[in-house]
Amino acid sequence: MEFKFENKVLCPLDPSTELFQHYPAYYGVKNEILQTNFPDAKIIGEIGVRAGYSAWAFLQACPGAEFHGFDMEDPAYGGSDGKFSKWAIDLLKDYNFNYHKINSQEVDTLMEGKEFDFIHVDGDHTKGGVMHDLDICLKALSPNPKAFLLIDDYSHPQLPAVKEGVDEWLENNKDKVVYEYKPSLRGEIVIHRK
Repeated sequence: MEFKFENKVLCPLDPSTELFQHYPAYYGVKNEILQTNFPDAKIIGEIGVRAGYSAWAFLQACPGAEFHGFDMEDPAYGGSDGKFSKWAIDLLKDYNFNYHKINSQEVDTLMEGKEFDFIHVDGDHTKGGVMHDLDICLKALSPNPKAFLLIDDYSHPQLPAVKEGVDEWLENNKDKVVYEYKPSLRGEIVIHRK
């Protein structure tokens, strides 16, 4: 399926829309990673939904999937008044999109009893926060050998704590996981269980 990222996807209240010229390629990489690794994923999760741009890419890759997005609209990233969650919910109304307003740092599991085929991690950008998100996401990953995690912002120059957290977590879990770096605007890490 051909990936499309048009202007209609952008939230008009989003202060980062000046990056739109990069978005089709950036979100296209995310779409391609899911299509390549697990094109028939049935249950998708995402920590850090924001305005739903990544969810848009993933649901174009797997339009029949059940999607669960987890976010708290952090004011540091332009949220807090529900504008992004409302936009995402409306943007993705034609899909099986479920929005959960939670702080991933305050939970030990994403959803009790739910196993995810794919989880995109783009939530807390502190070293400890990334490591916690990876811990709870690995626990929530389905046993399917194709199931995987995708980490955003690995090589983002303004977010060095993400790389530090991911690197330390990968070292601590080297007996459990394998990973691969995928170049993109901000750098992606694909993580599979061994």
